[in-house]
Amino acid sequence: MGWLINVGQYKFLRISMGPWSVNPAWQNFSSLYRETCAANNAPTDFEKAHHLTSALYFGISALEAFLNREMRSFLSPTYDETDVFKKLRNGKFLTKLEKWPKDIIGCELSLESDVLDLIQLANEVRGDLTHPKTLGYDIYERLFQLEPTKVVDAIAKYIVAFYQAKGEHYPYWVFGWNYLNPRPGTYDIILINDQQFCHSLAAIGFQIPVGSGAWCDQYFNSVDGYTAISDALATVNRCEPKFDRFPFQPKLCRRWWMPEHQSSCGNVTQQSLINAKRYDGL
Repeated sequence: MGWLINVGQYKFLRISMGPWSVNPAWQNFSSLYRETCAANNAPTDFEKAHHLTSALYFGISALEAFLNREMRSFLSPTYDETDVFKKLRNGKFLTKLEKWPKDIIGCELSLESDVLDLIQLANEVRGDLTHPKTLGYDIYERLFQLEPTKVVDAIAKYIVAFYQAKGEHYPYWVFGWNYLNPRPGTYDIILINDQQFCHSLAAIGFQIPVGSGAWCDQYFNSVDGYTAISDALATVNRCEPKFDRFPFQPKLCRRWWMPEHQSSCGNVTQQSLINAKRYDGL
């Protein structure tokens, strides 16, 4: 089900989506995180190469989707859709990466040089994999030299630094965790606000004071805050616990793509509904 929309000389089919959120930056970053975890656990070099390659594609796509969205928000009040579309379509990735933050925010991002160097290297390797010009051995040698977890961290830090320069909270999804929205026999992966993410961290075991606004302001405004939370989450081996009384409450999940977590964090069983009704005397 959909309909055609015109943007300048281009035509697009707009499709009616289901209940899940459409946010290309979040979707691609989540896929980057998922593929990185798979690469770290791959039993063979072939499988590792597959997941590393996928991770690079998703990672660069996440950054470009993020920058395109920010540029669109910046231009839309004064430019028509055709001009906005041309700006986004014709810009090269490295130009967007290096120049657009200053164009949008008015200042450079506060980032260590190795963050940009690693993103640029990842983009180079991705380009070589897409358009190989040699026999390929040298490309895969460079691919295997990349540490996928560091690529995730670099891309996350770039996004966080952007929000830091804007004076806004960065999104919680840069940590790679996602919310499963339970349904009987199924689930959705959804976006939730930062405040709820703080409550979820507290449920997992983080020491967050009651009325966590000040805590969020401290940790969700900077690269240093991101690093502190990221390092702490790396030591956590559990998801947000469920409560019998609220079987439909979305839960923060560390391995949201794995069936065992989907069944525990994202499933509503018949027994859980019976237990919830008992609280209300039903």
